[in-house]
Amino acid sequence: MTAATAEEIGPSPRTKNPFIIILWALSGVLILGGLLALLNGSLEVSMTQRVSMADILFTFAPQSVFIGVTTVIALMFWHAWRWQRGQG
Repeated sequence: MTAATAEEIGPSPRTKNPFIIILWALSGVLILGGLLALLNGSLEVSMTQRVSMADILFTFAPQSVFIGVTTVIALMFWHAWRWQRGQG
C-alpha cells in the first residue's frame, strides 16, 4: 500500500486519539485530587486566619469531583457512539 492510498483511506479504527487519552487522565486526576482535598481539608472555618492554598483547594474540591465524573460519563458516551458507528 502506498502513502497516497493510505491518505485516501484515512486513519485506521485502531488509532488512539491522544486527546481522549489526556481527557481520561485529566478526569482521574480531577476526581482523585478532589476527593483527597475533601478528605484532608479542615472543616473548621475561622475568619481570623489567612487564606491558604489548602483552603482554596478544599473550596473547589466538590466542583473538581463533579467535573471529573461528568467527563468520565461524557467519554463513555463518546466511546459508545464511536463503537456503534463502527458496528453499523
